Amino acid sequence: MKHLPALAVLAISGLTALAASWAGIPLAWVLGALVPTAVGSVLGVDVFAPRLGRKVGQLIVGTSIGLSLTMAALEMIVIWFPFMLLTAVVSILATALLCVPFSRAARVNLATGFFALTPGGLAEMARTGAKEGAQSEAVAFSQTIRVALLVCILPSLLLNFGIDGGLPQLSARSILPPGELAIVFAVAGLCVFLVRFTGANNTWMIGGLLGAGIVAASGLVEGKVPYAFFALGQFLIGLSIGSRFERDNLMRLPRVCLMSTLFIVVMTTMLFGYGVLIHVATGLDLSSLALSTSPGGLAEMTLTAQALHLNTALVTSFHVVRSFIINAYSPQFYRMFRRIGLFDGAERLMDRLFGPRR
Repeated sequence: MKHLPALAVLAISGLTALAASWAGIPLAWVLGALVPTAVGSVLGVDVFAPRLGRKVGQLIVGTSIGLSLTMAALEMIVIWFPFMLLTAVVSILATALLCVPFSRAARVNLATGFFALTPGGLAEMARTGAKEGAQSEAVAFSQTIRVALLVCILPSLLLNFGIDGGLPQLSARSILPPGELAIVFAVAGLCVFLVRFTGANNTWMIGGLLGAGIVAASGLVEGKVPYAFFALGQFLIGLSIGSRFERDNLMRLPRVCLMSTLFIVVMTTMLFGYGVLIHVATGLDLSSLALSTSPGGLAEMTLTAQALHLNTALVTSFHVVRSFIINAYSPQFYRMFRRIGLFDGAERLMDRLFGPRR
């Protein structure tokens, strides 16, 4: 009886995901798990979300998508790498511009405002921010809202604008036989181990992408993972995100919740404008750039790109580069902005416009 509410939420999540999949809703298995689990968590249910669930989900999703990588896709990544670096820098600058008004509106200190808005890893930003004086719970909660909000809104929003890239995905390929599937996951697991030494975030996702990409690009295998595997990976990611909406945080941090939602929309709009500039300068398709420059999470934006038949390799690469740079160097960026007086200048401007910080 003790675990009955959690099992009920899990069952509802499964049925919701299945119904959404039948209805053709983008990211059906992520959203189907995320929404009921988040609601259950807010209502105080100790929801089912395995500790390794998100990592296993990322490995499955990364490996599944990595099988679509070709030599042509890898060449394209090399060509556009400078823009990927620039996008990471623009993302951190957008954070710096917004963190002062956000910290005032949410009534948190500057460090909390900066790391709450920085588009990095959910747990990583909370840990890193705490070392700089940020309130880790507020940072983690804001990061959860960022990922959940964008994964819920962006796919439907882009579809409503008629954005479907029309690029072929893995659906036409045959399912890999068990022996080849085992080889692919073994190489992916080895790459997860190796990626750990780079200090990158999302090692399970990146390892899966890299391992499967190496095997696929070399021509050793050609196919896809069973759909049930791919759906399970997405479902586990959805459970993990939804379980982070803890009732205590919502009750303690209602203002952070509201302001995070508002400022994440503002940041997404700013970065979309930047994506438009890249589109004009390079001719890359705007739909893929909208996801490539968005402040969403790596796994979630990659899945969205695949669901909308966009340039998955391009979107994934933009987010891998940004994720690595931001998670590795966000403290240095924060200290540099403080040292050059960027935050002080923004504070003085806010004082003139709205009066001193309360």
